[in-house]
Amino acid sequence: MTKDPGRHRCTPAHDRLTAPPRLLFINSGSPKKRLTFDAATRLGLQIYLINPAPNWSVEYAHRSIYTQGRSLPEIVAIAEQLHRAEPLQGVVTFWEEDVPTCALVARRLRLPGNSFSAAFNARSKFRMRQALQRGGVPVPAFCQVDSPESLQRACARVGLPAILKPEWGADSEWVVRIDSVQQALDILADFSQRVRVQDCIYPYKTGKFVLEGLLEGPEVSVEGVVQHGTVSLYAIIDKAKMNDASFIERGECTPSRLPAATQEAIKAMVCRGVKALGLTHCGIHAEVKITRAGPRIVEIGARMGGDCIHALVKRVYGIDLAEENIRVALNQPVHPPAAAHGCGISRTLVPERPGRVYLQAVNPHKPLRRSPHLIEVVLTKNPGDAVMVPPDGYDNLAWISVWGCNYRDAEKRLETRTRRLENAFVIQSEESTVGTAACSSPSF
Repeated sequence: MTKDPGRHRCTPAHDRLTAPPRLLFINSGSPKKRLTFDAATRLGLQIYLINPAPNWSVEYAHRSIYTQGRSLPEIVAIAEQLHRAEPLQGVVTFWEEDVPTCALVARRLRLPGNSFSAAFNARSKFRMRQALQRGGVPVPAFCQVDSPESLQRACARVGLPAILKPEWGADSEWVVRIDSVQQALDILADFSQRVRVQDCIYPYKTGKFVLEGLLEGPEVSVEGVVQHGTVSLYAIIDKAKMNDASFIERGECTPSRLPAATQEAIKAMVCRGVKALGLTHCGIHAEVKITRAGPRIVEIGARMGGDCIHALVKRVYGIDLAEENIRVALNQPVHPPAAAHGCGISRTLVPERPGRVYLQAVNPHKPLRRSPHLIEVVLTKNPGDAVMVPPDGYDNLAWISVWGCNYRDAEKRLETRTRRLENAFVIQSEESTVGTAACSSPSF
């Protein structure tokens, strides 16, 4: 820790009356989360930050506290000390791994937030299934796995094919389809050595997995917030079909093209799931499969959805999910759901092989220019960066989102721009000795 909140002078009482609301971020996350700090800045908030170490977010924070090497009780004590010196009005996280830490800090500081139990229900894939089942929400057969013997028993009980995932996983990493017992044993032996939870305020050990029945059918995500137990759902987003071998996100579309009755059933199922988990104050990012038996919850995250979701929802519905999550944390009224305006579609570029990234110039006679139809282009890799593919890594190269007056219009615009974006990337194998000049990012 490089800064001690106990050493800072308390804010005088007369200054507190006019000072902007103070919001504590738990973990900035990666630079992809910059938009959440931009939202807090637009709302006129004074940003405080508890982070593992200094990074890109320093420029946003009124005060930063670094916790690398600290235990969870120490981190909570640091937050309490800060709160006594400069009273906070809210605490928030947009980082999946720190949902329980955020809940614990909020409860200890008596600020709006989930109970620690509810946060753990949303974070642990095993506890989530248990809570949903207790709440009467339909779930596939599931078992916790921590050894080859328990995995063999789980395969017999759950049946195959099935899905094996880390109990404390995130971003669809290490999620794999299982078709045989031997495959399951081989994957468990491999993943037990690989899987770690490190992108969080404090490191914690894992080692447990969940085997659950395979849910088949189209998948959607549902974006919203819950405040004082009341759920506001802003968008249903259709997901592009994923590769069963890795389950990496490849694209989204909103508004959903599913029948209205199906969409209502999805919303009802998510609301039941939120209640079963005990979530009361947080963002909601739910993943739902549309099976032959009806909607079934894959997972419910107690935070805002990541990557292109924020931009799609803002462009199509006029709802800023980051701002709504912050309003919940500050106990301020959230906006009601809004009707869709047009259609937003995104595509994520996923490398097919490992190597290093290079960018090459696109056709100079027809540059990729910004237009009212282009929502955003985000490059997640820079020239020279290494990229890995499952199971060694779960990288993507970029994502692009466009808007159209209807689905066909948006899809046509997306295809044109995606092809040109794909042509800008070259993945050169590590073994190759042929140099490729690294260009600056193409103009979009």
